[in-house]
Amino acid sequence: MTICIAAIGNGENLLKKSEAIVFAIDHMVSVQQIGQFEHSIEKYRKINSNTIAMLSGEALLFDDILSKISKKAKFDDIVAKMHTNMIKIRDDKIQKQVLEKFKIDFDFVKEILKLSECNPTIREILNFIKAFSLNTSVILAGFTDGLAQIAEINEIATVNTRDLNFDAIGSGGIQAINTLLFQRHSKTNDLKTTLYNVYKAKRNSEVAIGVGRETDIFIMLKNGKIYSINGEQTKKLNNIYQKEMMFGKKQGELD
Repeated sequence: MTICIAAIGNGENLLKKSEAIVFAIDHMVSVQQIGQFEHSIEKYRKINSNTIAMLSGEALLFDDILSKISKKAKFDDIVAKMHTNMIKIRDDKIQKQVLEKFKIDFDFVKEILKLSECNPTIREILNFIKAFSLNTSVILAGFTDGLAQIAEINEIATVNTRDLNFDAIGSGGIQAINTLLFQRHSKTNDLKTTLYNVYKAKRNSEVAIGVGRETDIFIMLKNGKIYSINGEQTKKLNNIYQKEMMFGKKQGELD
C-alpha cells in the first residue's frame, strides 16, 4: 500500500493572506502481481497550476484515473471526473475478469437481478461483483477561490474534508488521522505547526504494514508554488519528533 497525508494550515509565512496545504507521501509503490517496493519516484501528480493528486493503492491505475481531465477544470469538476473514471475502471475490470468468461455483460446482470431466484453460478458472479474493489483511493488537494481544498476519492464515493482540516489514505491512514486528531490540527495553525503535525502523522503511520520509511513532504500555496522539504530540514523534524517521543520517559518527576 502506501501513505498519503494532506493538511491545511496558515501560509502567511510564505504568502500573505494565504492558506497552505502541507502534504506527505512515502516511497512505497504497489503494483498488482508484483507486490510492494520502495521506489524513488514522485508519488504525486500536478493536475493544474495549484492542484495535485496523490494515490494509494494500485500505482498503474493513476494515468487512467486522471484520464481526460482538463488543466482548466475547477476543483469540484476534477473530483467528479476522477470519480467517474474510477467507476469505469472498476466496471471494465469486472467485465474482463468475470463477465467476458461467460459471454455476458452488465445488461444481462441487470436482468438477473429481477429474478426471485438464481443458480449457484449466477450467485457467485453477483457476489464477486458486490465484493469487487479497486483497493485504490486518491487525495486531491488544491485551491478554490484562494481557499484550500482536500478531497478523498474512490469508486464508491467522494468526500471533501476541508471542514476536517486534513485527510490521510493508505495502510497507515488510521494512525495518521488519529495523530492529527490528537494534535487537534486546525487550518488556522501556523505553517511550522502544520508541517510538524503532518510529519508526526507520517512517522506514527509507520507502525502499519505497507508504509514506507522514506518520506517526501511538500508545501503548496494558492499561487501554485510547491516547496519541498529537504533532507536537512527533515533531520530537524526527526530530532524534534525523537525528543517528543522520549519526553515522558526522561522526566524527573516520574521518579
